[in-house]
Amino acid sequence: MIRLLAIAAILAGLWGCSHAPQPSAPSYLLPSATQSAHSPLTIKVVLANYLTRGGIVMQLSDSEIQVARHHRWAEPLATQLQRALEARMTTGDEQTLTVELTRFQGLQGEDRDAAVISGRWTLAGNNGEMAKGRIQWEAALENGGYANLIRTLDQGWQAVAAEIATTIN
Repeated sequence: MIRLLAIAAILAGLWGCSHAPQPSAPSYLLPSATQSAHSPLTIKVVLANYLTRGGIVMQLSDSEIQVARHHRWAEPLATQLQRALEARMTTGDEQTLTVELTRFQGLQGEDRDAAVISGRWTLAGNNGEMAKGRIQWEAALENGGYANLIRTLDQGWQAVAAEIATTIN
């Protein structure tokens, strides 16, 4: 009986050692958000509630979205978007730029995959509203995968930031 328990213990130990822990899923950062910058503007980024849940969002149909559980933002998305905007904005003393995003996600369709950014922005100064605009950006995804989606969204965010900067300058 003791020999049987010893063999069982050894086998259990060997089985446990043979199963390496699963690697953790990757976390993602927008490449343009890794730069540190300071803007004279006060910048606020407001996200649709489903974009604040931490996972990368894929839109599967006109009414269905999926928030990834294993492919997540390494830090809050709003923080990354704000930092990327600060790197682009060079003017705007005592002004507040508020960006409200309704979409910042992948779009998976039968005929195409794309990255989509939409929302609106408002620039206000001490004397009231000065400028506002809509954000509508979309680009086809050439390759699949979350890393490619993040790079494409980052390119889109840089284009959005450049458009806002051009408008307010």
